Amino acid sequence: FSFKHHYITHALESEILYKIFDAISQKRILTVTNTSRRTQNDRIEEIVPLKVLISVQNGRRYLAAYSISYKYYKVYRLDYLSDIVMGEAYSAFDEKREKFSLMQKNMWGVVCDERRPLEHIEFTVHIGKDEEYIYRRLLREKRCGTVERIDERTCRFSADVYDSSEMIPWIRTFICRIVKMNFSNRSVENQFKKDLEAMYWMYDVRAEVSE
Repeated sequence: FSFKHHYITHALESEILYKIFDAISQKRILTVTNTSRRTQNDRIEEIVPLKVLISVQNGRRYLAAYSISYKYYKVYRLDYLSDIVMGEAYSAFDEKREKFSLMQKNMWGVVCDERRPLEHIEFTVHIGKDEEYIYRRLLREKRCGTVERIDERTCRFSADVYDSSEMIPWIRTFICRIVKMNFSNRSVENQFKKDLEAMYWMYDVRAEVSE
């Protein structure tokens, strides 16, 4: 085997991952213990496992599931799950999985809370001379978003997602090329601009963040 990214530490989750795949293949309910990273308290839940998601940034693995205990979709970190017990078959498995697949069209990362309204985000990027690779990169990395070519030197990215704050680390990589941005969640946009202002002051740039 050859690996582009090999996160060997996740071998500790291999037994849990095996049980999850077994339950998915049999369309069964799982009883799991989910440990809160904030309080360190354990919570026992009945869930329907649907898909395993893997972060392309750090290799962390997650389980997307429908929580029978709480009656909505949730995403769990695999390293916070333990004491997995296989339960009975779940008759509505295909229905829940199909709905989750539709929800993925608005997922940038792992947030999939259907109880919250979607957040719109768009930003316009300037493409310099001999920087066509920026446009190609946007097309390659857009995930659930869309990329519109405005003219030879400008393009616009837009997306509707459950949590726009998940996109901030990626958006930061276009700093100095973003000429305009608009977030429906103003708190996220304002925090992004505050962080940028702080960086300018830290490096003694003294520039103003573009509106």
